[in-house]
Amino acid sequence: MPEKSKAAEPKHYKLKEVCIRLAEGHPLYSDWPIDSPGEAIKVMRGELSRYDREVLCVVNLNTRLKPINFNVVSVGELNQSIASIPNILKAGILSNAGSFLLLHVHPSGDVTPSHDDIITTRKVIEAGKILGIPCMDHIIIGGGNRNYYSMREEKTVDFTSQTISMTAEDILRVRETKPSNKRGGTEKMAENSMREPLPVPDFVREAEEQMAKEAQEGKTAASGQREEVSIKFGKGLAEPFTSKDGREFTRIRIPNQDSKDKTPWASFVLPSKSVHENQYGKGLWAKIPADGTTVVTKPTLKGQDDKGRNIWDNVKRNVPNRELKSMVEAYKTRTPQAREPKTEAPRESAREKLDALVKDTAEKLSPDKPPKAKSKAKKGPEL
Repeated sequence: MPEKSKAAEPKHYKLKEVCIRLAEGHPLYSDWPIDSPGEAIKVMRGELSRYDREVLCVVNLNTRLKPINFNVVSVGELNQSIASIPNILKAGILSNAGSFLLLHVHPSGDVTPSHDDIITTRKVIEAGKILGIPCMDHIIIGGGNRNYYSMREEKTVDFTSQTISMTAEDILRVRETKPSNKRGGTEKMAENSMREPLPVPDFVREAEEQMAKEAQEGKTAASGQREEVSIKFGKGLAEPFTSKDGREFTRIRIPNQDSKDKTPWASFVLPSKSVHENQYGKGLWAKIPADGTTVVTKPTLKGQDDKGRNIWDNVKRNVPNRELKSMVEAYKTRTPQAREPKTEAPRESAREKLDALVKDTAEKLSPDKPPKAKSKAKKGPEL
C-alpha cells in the first residue's frame, strides 16, 4: 500500500500560558507597627513629601483595614501626574486587597486638590465599586511641609455610596474636556450631591466629634502645657473597633455604681492611640484633657413593645473629664457589701468522731452482750 503523504498529517497549534506575579520592591521602615491606615499614611507622608515631582501611590488594605503593601503607580511632572484607572487598581487586584487608599504629592506644598484630582478620584471610586475593592480615601500630601488634605474628611467627593453612577466608558476616559489647571476642588458632581450617605453608627460619629474637639483643644493650648488626667480601667471594659475610613477607636463601658442597678452600662469612645496597656499587662489607661468634656452615652428605658420587651433609648450628655474619671474609677471608693452570716449546723470535731468510733467498737466486743441465736440447720431426708 502507498505511504501517506506528510501533508495529510494533522497540525498542532500552540496557545502560550503566561504567569503574572507580584514582585517586591524596596520596603519602607517604621519604628512603630504599621497595622492601621493611619500608621501607613504617616510612613507614606514622610516618604512622599521628599519628592520634587507629583507622585501617585496606592496603599492596599486587607478586609480588616490593615495595610498589605504600597505601589508607586506613576511619577509625573512638577504639577501633573497622569495615571490610568487600570494601573491604579492593578496592584490591589494582584494583592487580593479588600480596599485601598490613594495618595499623591503636590511638590509646591499647596494641598488643595485640582480639577483633575477630583475627576480621577471619582473614576477610581466607581471602578473600585465594580471590582469590589472600594477606595477609602484620597490624600494629598504637601512637598516639604508634610501638610495633607483628606478628600473624605473634607467631603470633596462621596466615598460612602455603593451605587455605580458611571459607565465603563466614562471611567476609562483619560482626559476631560474641562481645563486641568484650575485649583480649588470643593465642587461636587450632581449625581453625588443627589445621593444619600449611608447611615453612620452613633459611636463612630461620637468618636469623630471627640477627635475634632481634641484637635481644636490642642490648637488652643499649643502655646502652653495643658493639664491631663489619667483614667484606669480593666481590659474587659474596652471594646476596640475600626470605622469605615480606617480609623481605630475604643469603646469603654462604665459599670453602674449601684450593684443593684441592672440597666445597661454607660459608655464613651476614645481614639485607640490614646489607650495604653499598663506595665503588668492586666489593665488599660488613657490620658484626656483635664479641662475638656467627653460624650457619654447611657441607655435609658423608653417603654415596652407589644411583646413586653424593653425599648432602650441612648441618652447622650457631655461629662467633664474629671467627673468621667471618678465615674470610671468608682470601684476604688465603693464600699464592699456586708455579707449576711451563714447559719451552719455545728460541725463535729475529729476528736468527737474518734470517741464515737471507739465507743461503738467497744460495745460490739463487750462480753456482757447476749449471743446471737443460732439458726437451725435444715436436715435432709434420712437414707
